[in-house]
Amino acid sequence: MPEITELRPGLWAIEANLPDFRVRGALVVGSDRAILFDSLSHPDDIAGVGELVPGIPLSLIYSHGDWDHVWGSSGLFQPVDEVIAHQLCTDRFAREIPETLATMQAQHPGRYESLELIPPTRSFRKELALDLGGITLELHALPGHTLDSIVGFIPEWGILLAGDSVETPLPFLNPGSPLEGWTRDLDGWATRLEKREKGVLVIPSHGRIGGPELLRENANYLKDICSGRPPDIPEVLDAFYRETHQNNLALARDR
Repeated sequence: MPEITELRPGLWAIEANLPDFRVRGALVVGSDRAILFDSLSHPDDIAGVGELVPGIPLSLIYSHGDWDHVWGSSGLFQPVDEVIAHQLCTDRFAREIPETLATMQAQHPGRYESLELIPPTRSFRKELALDLGGITLELHALPGHTLDSIVGFIPEWGILLAGDSVETPLPFLNPGSPLEGWTRDLDGWATRLEKREKGVLVIPSHGRIGGPELLRENANYLKDICSGRPPDIPEVLDAFYRETHQNNLALARDR
């Protein structure tokens, strides 16, 4: 069962524990429409979320196509109007994501057999604005962690749904991550959010919830490993992030 936390009226964080880390999605409810931002790793991860949707149309958004963000969709509590993602995420559903599922089914018998993949029905390249009734969810491409990564911004509330574009204690690189562009986008979003008069909440899919400082921390980490400087990271990291850091250093050296 997920852990569901109300962050403000109309906004809930949905968190699930996986063997190596926790993953977080979000439910955003306007007066006319609700959005589930990521369905997490398994249908069980979104159990009970349907009780929070007050009988209005529901859409699903994928922050990117990694398994821990898109595999829970067959557990949706009501039919969705549309499933929205970056165009490159749609492309990943054609082959990569089903192949990953087949591998995980072989490695974990009984865990994923009944899981049904739900591909996007609507895609975009750069930006897409969604009117939820009283609030707007702006979707923006932010390639870095993966090329299909996006973030969602609610300007009326000062909320940034960051997906895996932001992560604590440190970001997760993949082969081909566009480090300079990723860093530039993180700094750009931090500057935009820091100019707001009211407080801002940055909600990543992994790690602590905070403010624009999370964007700066990730950007500075990326700048440091690109330039060969020792990055500012916690002295104590768990096994998953120790391995992630070493992989990040290797990828930065080989780029």
